[in-house]
Amino acid sequence: MPVRLLRPWRALVVAAVAVTALVATAGTASATSYTVNTAGSPLTVRSAPGAWSTAWGSVSDGASVNVQCQVHGSTVSGTYGTSDVWDQLASGGFVSDTYVYTGHDGLFMTQCPYAASPPRANPNSMNEAISWEFAHLGSTAYEGECDHFQALAFGWSYSGEYSAQTHWNHLRSLGLTHTSGTPPRGALVFYSNSSGTGHITVSIGVGKIIGTSVNGDVGVAVYNYRSGYLGWATPDFPNAG
Repeated sequence: MPVRLLRPWRALVVAAVAVTALVATAGTASATSYTVNTAGSPLTVRSAPGAWSTAWGSVSDGASVNVQCQVHGSTVSGTYGTSDVWDQLASGGFVSDTYVYTGHDGLFMTQCPYAASPPRANPNSMNEAISWEFAHLGSTAYEGECDHFQALAFGWSYSGEYSAQTHWNHLRSLGLTHTSGTPPRGALVFYSNSSGTGHITVSIGVGKIIGTSVNGDVGVAVYNYRSGYLGWATPDFPNAG
């Protein structure tokens, strides 16, 4: 297994960071810019922390990337050894930490926040659902079917709700909704509209969502990209099947 060897100056940096960690709360590192090192090839940005997930663009070798948080995912062997740590970028996508020079081995930043698991497990995990949606980027096939689209992403055949608004109302009655704070990854994000049917997307983390009706198709935007923001909820589909 490749080993990430530390040059003497790098070891000093790591030692300094370790001392700092003794007087800081674990997992409180803020977003920082680090350098991609692939020895030439572009680094694939993925929709979830795993090599299995949908590719979502790339960053050039030598580019600086803004890492927001880290999380464990699939194991990858890269420039800096073998690791299951993935870095979430400001765009919302993930890259393997084995191709990013951070001066650290393993998880050292804040772990990416995820929504709580729903009372009834979905067939697809949050990461699987988000990856499925990324595979449909640019599609107009689900316009007007936002709640159905989210149900399909999480592995259901139908949502069991009349609309996104009734879905929100149902989850609110179960105590699964939140009206403050940035929606964590995997949370359902809801909006009201003039027709009373509402709208729903899913959070990919770092303040971004993916869903239908983002400039007329499946796309990515900031979570409050449209008016009528209601809040976010645990990804529960109580009546789905």
